[in-house]
Amino acid sequence: MNIVEAREIERQTVETVGEADPSRIQRPAIPDPDAILERIGVTFLAPDRVSGYIRLYPQDFLVEEITPKGDVVELAHDPKFEDSDDKRTLWADMIKCQLSGPNAVQELQALFDLNQTQVGAAGIKDAVAITAQRVSLRGTTTESLAAAEHPQMILRPVSYGSGFLQIGELKGNRFTIIIRGKAGESSALIQRALENVKADGFLNFFGPQRFGSRINVHHLGQRLVKGDVQAALRNYLGEAGPYDIPLYRDLRTNLYDMYGDWDQMLELASHFPFTLKDETKVLRALQTDPQKTRNALFQVKEQVRLWVYAYGSWLMNRAISRAIKNNQSLPAELPLPFSPKGPLPIYKDFMAEDGTLNYLQTLSQYSFINLSDKTIPAVIRPEGLELKEIPQGWIVRFKLSKGAYATSLLSHLIRMHEGLPIPSWAQDQEIDALKVMGDGSLDEIRKKFSKFMVRRDLSPLDAQAVKSEND
Repeated sequence: MNIVEAREIERQTVETVGEADPSRIQRPAIPDPDAILERIGVTFLAPDRVSGYIRLYPQDFLVEEITPKGDVVELAHDPKFEDSDDKRTLWADMIKCQLSGPNAVQELQALFDLNQTQVGAAGIKDAVAITAQRVSLRGTTTESLAAAEHPQMILRPVSYGSGFLQIGELKGNRFTIIIRGKAGESSALIQRALENVKADGFLNFFGPQRFGSRINVHHLGQRLVKGDVQAALRNYLGEAGPYDIPLYRDLRTNLYDMYGDWDQMLELASHFPFTLKDETKVLRALQTDPQKTRNALFQVKEQVRLWVYAYGSWLMNRAISRAIKNNQSLPAELPLPFSPKGPLPIYKDFMAEDGTLNYLQTLSQYSFINLSDKTIPAVIRPEGLELKEIPQGWIVRFKLSKGAYATSLLSHLIRMHEGLPIPSWAQDQEIDALKVMGDGSLDEIRKKFSKFMVRRDLSPLDAQAVKSEND
């Protein structure tokens, strides 16, 4: 079953439930963005920030990758193809809409009958967005590329050659983002915040997308690092998110209560094959041998790696917040928490509180999790930061180096709302941000993705399922 088929089965499930009881698929309250940030350790942002809504449409959030050479992989312009006698690698630009990076890579593998060693991508791009990035394909041709068809991807050939893209092999990303809000009365406040970021940069905390739609990925990582594999598994399968719609909250609660009855859990999961795609792999492994819990985790290595790194992100956010609260200076470079030398002083008291000081021993059981003495900048200075007022709010554009989050910058400018329900003050109307910024248009892309370039609450893809791609 491919992703499109899984989505359709789940859409039918959601539709049937919604017809019987509309309240089951409605989120009763608008989440407080600062309450979400507090859950992930961010407590230092100014409380008087302007309220802004992002991603009303996927085209409100445009991401264009910047290659190591500094070239922007543009949404609006096709690259000129460069042929070569060396045809070991086909380099291409991938444009995607409403599709996460990991799922897009899996779809490429299926489209061209390739394995994971033959498809390379440098970064994971946002799901609820339209994004452009370079990919490397080994074992396919331009003819196959031209014949390939996927409802949520456009593939543009760039060149033949050699090599293979590795994770992190990019310079950064250019973002063009529509913020919907009360332009005019709030413009002076957001402009002042923008000037502060231009002058001083912004604190490089990890934003909500790092922590999954259920805002629990860091807690899964904490349990795993603590050595409590059963708790990590049970909560991965059955912990509801604080802002889940009732249908998905009940789904997770039932899975939590059923834990250990693998047949019953798999039957329930079969009705939600998109949201529970990875959970199903874990359940099948546990059904085969429930004692081999680590083997079950090895079925979703990428997910487990994200749990651990999200826990590390939580540690870093807490360290930044503590420094700001205590009026302490931060080092220019923040070390990643999981040093191969053991707990670092800046995180040691948090780890003691969390029961994770013994991470060297627990993580040694997971060969796919790397310890590192790398550092990241404590402050990020975006390039080309500009703001343009429109009747519906503002368009903001900027470039960030790899590893920096656009939503972290946005959170310094606004109290950032997204998802459902849509606040009444978020003004509607489709906007072609590229056209407004004088940088081409999305017209050709719309011809391909028109089914998916719709308001978030009118999308053919269930909003809960779409957002879960970031888990």
